[in-house]
Amino acid sequence: MSLRAVFLLALVLALPAAEPPNVLILMSYHRGQPWEDGIAAGLLEALGDKAEPLFVHFDHKRFPQSASEGIRLDAAVDLVQRARPRLIIAVDDHAWALATSHRQRLGADLPLVFCGLNYWNPATRPANATGVFENFNPAGSLALAFALHPRATRLVVLNDTTDTGKANRRTFNEAAPTATGGRIVRHIGAGTWAETEAELAALDPLADVVLMLTWNIDASGATQSHEESVRRARRACRAPIYGVWDFQFGHGIVGGSLFDGRVHGRETGELALRVLAGEAADGIPVRDQPRTRPVIDARELVRFGLGPTAVPAGVEVVGAEPSFWRQHGRLLAVIALVIAAQAVTIAWLLVAMARRRRAEAARREAEARLGQASRMDAVGQLAAGVAHDFNNVLTAILGHADLLGLRLPADSPLRSHVETIAGSAQRAAGTARNLLVFARGRSGAGGACEVNRLIEDVVELLRHAIDRRIRIDCRLDPSVGSARIGPDELQQVLVNLALNARDAMPDGGRLELSTALAYLGSDAGRLGLAPGAYVRINVHDSGHGIAAEHLARVFDPFFTTKPPGQGSGLGLPVVHGVVHAAHGAVRVESRPGEGAEFHLWLPVASATPTRSLPTVRSLLRQTVLLVDDEAVVLAVVGELLAACGATVHRFADPAAASTWFATHGDEITLALLDGNMPGLTGWQLAVRLREARPELRIVAITGAATDEARAAWNEAGVRDILHKPVTRAQLQAMLAGAGEPTPVTPA
Repeated sequence: MSLRAVFLLALVLALPAAEPPNVLILMSYHRGQPWEDGIAAGLLEALGDKAEPLFVHFDHKRFPQSASEGIRLDAAVDLVQRARPRLIIAVDDHAWALATSHRQRLGADLPLVFCGLNYWNPATRPANATGVFENFNPAGSLALAFALHPRATRLVVLNDTTDTGKANRRTFNEAAPTATGGRIVRHIGAGTWAETEAELAALDPLADVVLMLTWNIDASGATQSHEESVRRARRACRAPIYGVWDFQFGHGIVGGSLFDGRVHGRETGELALRVLAGEAADGIPVRDQPRTRPVIDARELVRFGLGPTAVPAGVEVVGAEPSFWRQHGRLLAVIALVIAAQAVTIAWLLVAMARRRRAEAARREAEARLGQASRMDAVGQLAAGVAHDFNNVLTAILGHADLLGLRLPADSPLRSHVETIAGSAQRAAGTARNLLVFARGRSGAGGACEVNRLIEDVVELLRHAIDRRIRIDCRLDPSVGSARIGPDELQQVLVNLALNARDAMPDGGRLELSTALAYLGSDAGRLGLAPGAYVRINVHDSGHGIAAEHLARVFDPFFTTKPPGQGSGLGLPVVHGVVHAAHGAVRVESRPGEGAEFHLWLPVASATPTRSLPTVRSLLRQTVLLVDDEAVVLAVVGELLAACGATVHRFADPAAASTWFATHGDEITLALLDGNMPGLTGWQLAVRLREARPELRIVAITGAATDEARAAWNEAGVRDILHKPVTRAQLQAMLAGAGEPTPVTPA
C-alpha cells in the first residue's frame, strides 16, 4: 500500500461521524421513580449512539395538580424549537395525553411513539403514531412455574381487592383456561394480613404453586409496598412463589415471565429506531403484547432443591456464580478491540465529548428552569389558599366599612377611622393580589399594549409618586410598537421595578427607562425564548446595587434584604411571573455600588386590541340571587347590594338556592355565585340556572380563582367574574353592567 493510500485511509478514519438525530422523551413522573427509571435505562440501551435523548420529566405522580405543568410544557416546546428532534417518545398515560393534546405546539409533523400506557383504545390512534401497550404475562410465568414444579396439582393466586387487583384478576381469568393446565385454582388475599398469612403457611411445597399478582392492602385497609408484600409472603409460605412484575424480583419470588420496565423501554426504543430509519409510524402495528423477561433467582432454586439444569432454555438465571470467561471475557474483548482501533476511537470520543457538552449545557438550563418552577409551584399553591381565605376576611372588613360610612354624617369625627380601616384593607387586598399573581404566574388579562405610550404614562405617574431627588429619564426607540402583554400587567411590572429602584436610592439618583427592538436568533435559547422579534425594555438605576450572592435569589418568593416591615419579597417574583406568562424573559445585571439594570424581552404584537365598552344596564328593579357558603361574606355583600338599591335573595346552601329558583326564577335579574361551595359548586349551580333561564346574567365572585375554576366557569357559560374583596362601588358598577367584572379565559 502506498504512503498516499495510507494517509487517505487515516484521514477517513479520523473524520467525525454524522451527529445522530435528537429524540425528545416526555416522562410522566420523576427521576427516582423505579418504573420510569427502568424504562429510561431501556430506552438508552436501545438508542445507544444512534440517537441523542433529551428528557423532560412532568413529575405528575408527586404533583398531580401542578400549576407549573404549563411551564414544564413550555420547556419541552423550547427544547423542540432549539434541538429540532426528529421524534417524540411519551412514557405513561399522562405524558401521552400531553403529547397528543399539545401536538401542534410540539410539532404536528413529528412521529409519536408511546410506552407504559394502561388505557389504550385502538379506535383513537392518532396519525403518525405507534408504540407498546403495557400488559403483564401470567401465562408465561405459569408455564415457567409448572416446568420447574411438574408435580404441583394446585395453583394459589395471591391478589388483593384494589382496583389494580381487580384488573389483575381479569387479565388472569383471560389466560387461565389454557395456562393452568387443568390444575385446581384457588384465590386468596382478600382477608387481613394474618388470615392470608395463615392460608399461605398451610400450603404444601410439593403440591402447591403460588402466583403473586398484587397484595398491597388487606381487609382492614392497612397497606404495604410491593417489595414488603413479597418478603411477607415469602416468610409465611413454604411453597414456591412466582410473580409477573420485575419489582417483585429479588425479594422472595422464584421468578417468572416478568414485565420489566427496562425491557419495556428497550422495546420502545427499537420501535423508535425503526421510525428514525424511515419506516412510517402508521405502518408499524401497536404492540398489545409486549416482551417480558423470563428470569429465575438462583437463591430460590437452591431453596427448593433445583439445579441450573432444570431451568428451561432461554430463561435467565440471576445470582449464579459466573465462570471466569463469563465474568471477564467481555472486558478482555473490549480491551483487544480498543487496542486494535485506538486511533478511530480517540477521534470518535473527541466528537462525542463535544456533542455531550452541548447537550449537557441545554439539559442543565432546562433543569434549572424546571427546578425554579417546582419551587415556585409549591409556594404558589400555599399562597393561593392563603389569599382565598384572606380575601373573604377582607370582603367583610371593607363591606362593613362601606356600610358604616353610609350611616355616618359627613362631619362625623368617626369618618376618618372608617377611611383608615378601608385604606388599610385595600393595601392588604393589594398584597393578596400580589400573592395571586405569584401563585398563578399571571394576572389574567393578557392582550397587547403600545409599549412607549404606556412607559410615558408610568413615568408621569412616577414623577409624582417617588422622591423628587430621583431624576427619571427615558430613551424610547420610536420604531417600537406593541408587545404581547396586557397594559395592566406591563404597568405593574414597571411600577414594581421603579419602586425597587427607589428603595435602592434613599439619597436620590437617576432612573432610566429605555426601549429597543431586538431580533433573537440562535442566541434566544440562552434566555429560554423562541427565535423571533422582541421588544426590549431596560430599567437602570444608580443605586447601591445587588450583592453577587443575592443575584441568583432576587426572583425567589419572599426573599428580601430590606428590614422587617419594609418589603414583602413579592415585587420581583411578580415581575418574573408576569413576564414569563407573556412568553418573555427577564434578567438582571448589578454590581455593589454601581446600580442595577433589569432587562425585559417581550414578544412583538402585530396590533393592539381595543376594549369594547360594556353595555350599561338600568339600576332599577334589579333582583339579585346571592349564593355564598361563607356567612360573613353572604351578610355583608347582601347589605351592600341592598344599599345599591337591589332586592337580594341570600342563600348559604347552593342546593337550597337551586330549589328556590325553580319556583321563583322569573323574579331574578342577576345571579351572583361563589365558586367553591360544599355539595354543589358555583359553576354547577350556574349550569342549572342557565337550563331554566338561558338569558339570565350570572356573575362569579371568588377569593382566588384557580386555572381549573376559571375553565369550569367558562364551560358553564359564565363570562364575568368579581374578585374579592368587593366594595359597594364595584357592586354598583356590576349592577350597571360596567366596571369590575372581567372576561374569564380558559385555563
